[in-house]
Order: sequence, then structure tokens, then C-alpha cells
Amino acid sequence: MSLASRLFIARAQATGRKAARQRRAQLERELAGYAERGDFEAILERYPSGYTHELRSILARQAMAAHENRFPAIGRY
Repeated sequence: MSLASRLFIARAQATGRKAARQRRAQLERELAGYAERGDFEAILERYPSGYTHELRSILARQAMAAHENRFPAIGRY
């Protein structure tokens, strides 16, 4: 494979990863604004985790971040 072909493939992959990061960041912002988290989690329970794994991981990470901020004694204010 030529160098030009490799560069083309690398750029295409990088573009795809950037688009995926942007999509996930947008999804995280939208989920952070969702007030009724319990209702949303109940809705997700109706579907297999294969379809909802990305949403569940974002919600879990946001819940952990919120929980960490509740205890100023551990160094986070």
C-alpha cells in the first residue's frame, strides 16, 4: 500500500473518530439536561443493553460525577 493510501485511510479514520466524539459530547449535554433521570432509566430498562449501552454508560458516569461532588472532604468542591 502506498504512503498516500495510508495517509488517506488515517485521515478518514480520524474524521470518523472526531465525528463520533462530537456526537457523544452532544448526547452527554442533552442527557445532562434531562431532569427526570429515574423515568429515563426506567425507559431504558425496557430495551436490551445492546441497544442502550452508550446511554447507560453516559448516565452512570454522570451519576458518579454528581456523587463525587457531594463530598467536599475528598478534595472536590
